Amino acid sequence: MTTLCGLYVAQGIPWGFVTVTFAAWLAQPKHNLTVEQIGPILAVATLPWSLKFFWGPLMDRFTIPSMGRRRPWIIFAQGMAVLVLGSMLLFDDLPGMVWTSAPDSSPAMRVIFRLVPGPLAGMILLANIFLSMQDVAVDALAVDLLKEDERGVANGLMYGCSYLGTAVGGAGLGWVVSQYGIQTGLMWQAILLMGIMVLPLLFRERPLPACDENGERADGPTQQSLEQASQSVFGDLWKAFRLRSTLLGAGIALGTKIGIGVLTAVFVDYLMKNGWTQQEYTSVMGGSALMLGLCGSVLGGFAADRIGPKPIIVVVSLLLGGVWIGCGAYPSVVQSKMLMTCLLITQEFLLGAVSVSLFSLFMTISWPRVAATQFTTYMALMNLSTTCGSYAARELSVLFTVQQILVVAGLLQIAMMTPVLFIDPGQTRRVLGDA
Repeated sequence: MTTLCGLYVAQGIPWGFVTVTFAAWLAQPKHNLTVEQIGPILAVATLPWSLKFFWGPLMDRFTIPSMGRRRPWIIFAQGMAVLVLGSMLLFDDLPGMVWTSAPDSSPAMRVIFRLVPGPLAGMILLANIFLSMQDVAVDALAVDLLKEDERGVANGLMYGCSYLGTAVGGAGLGWVVSQYGIQTGLMWQAILLMGIMVLPLLFRERPLPACDENGERADGPTQQSLEQASQSVFGDLWKAFRLRSTLLGAGIALGTKIGIGVLTAVFVDYLMKNGWTQQEYTSVMGGSALMLGLCGSVLGGFAADRIGPKPIIVVVSLLLGGVWIGCGAYPSVVQSKMLMTCLLITQEFLLGAVSVSLFSLFMTISWPRVAATQFTTYMALMNLSTTCGSYAARELSVLFTVQQILVVAGLLQIAMMTPVLFIDPGQTRRVLGDA
């Protein structure tokens, strides 16, 4: 349990560092970067998490038995992430590694520039590829080794530790960077990640139960039987996603985080150029806002269990959209530090509540036969939604003011949640069965 929680902290630290601390540092006026560059940098930090379901089959198929089933992948992914993030210490001019225009006029380079604007964004993309790989391996380890009566407590602790890691990377390392500079912040990030890496290096996996002559484990199917079953997974997924409710769920997952993806990039650029210090921004976004997001997640999950996820999703989305539209209608809001602080922590609370309620809804509409893969697809689409929003921030920041972008984000949030009203949570099991 200590190892699992520690590895979730290790996932949260780089996430908080890149999306809060590093973004705020790059957005300082002295670096001459705008939303057009910062948006794609935030986008590449989330892009690999949209595609992490590709790692599962690879990790199920290949391993080093003498080291354990999941441990080699965890050590490899964590080590490579530390290596990539630590290599940033070798460069003195990190903002200079962000392209402000395509290096040449060829169509291929223009596409690359729009997706990965420079070597710095490429390093962040590569680091998050390895971090997403580590996430899949840790989840697989938890599935392999945790007993049924341990999973609820473990998931709660692991989820909380990811928030803790994000707070360390955002507020903690944000303070370090504001006091001692970006190189010191990068050094401490590497030290923390290497310290956590000691856990999988020192502790070996608990052996899996022995198999009988038919290849069946005492507590469930073996890898051999899983491989046989996987032949029909894609057919079952196709069958599951042909239903109206599951298709609507996919559309909602793809649209639900576009608004916050846009606003995160727009806010960090606007605030850092209009009177906010880096320490003020990181203490709010990596501290109080993050804790309110955790509280919203807990309360949202509790309410979804008691009332049902659909009413919570609709009501909270209306509140969130209304808050964004209301703040966009009054220019004084974005000009006031106190009002902006209230907006930042309020939106994180509401986002936490709606996200957990969506998790509950997606679990309900997933077909048990392929529930793990189907639910992972929904989670990947939600990550992709954030990525799309971060990329869209570049275009919207040119066309609209901050106030107008707030109104657009609010309208989009309300519109994207409208299809929830047409989802029948019981359709999947009623039509396809509980197999």
